Amino acid sequence: MSPGSLLIGLALALVVGVWLARPFRRAADPDRAIEYWVARTRAAGGGPPGAAEWRPADEVNFCPRCGRRVGPEDRFCARCGAPLPRP
Repeated sequence: MSPGSLLIGLALALVVGVWLARPFRRAADPDRAIEYWVARTRAAGGGPPGAAEWRPADEVNFCPRCGRRVGPEDRFCARCGAPLPRP
């Protein structure tokens, strides 16, 4: 046997072994991972961009034309100039 055929056989055996071991691997719980990341980020004092300008959901509006966040008192969008509907 040549060294190349041995390496190919070894690689094939490794791939088959990994494929067969799939059901036995411990699946990561995505909810637990997200909660861990959020807790770690809050403990570090960080957050997503714009977190400092957070407002309650009833005060948040978006421009219907470009999607930019606008304040409840704005009459026009600062990005595209579109008139904003008044509630």
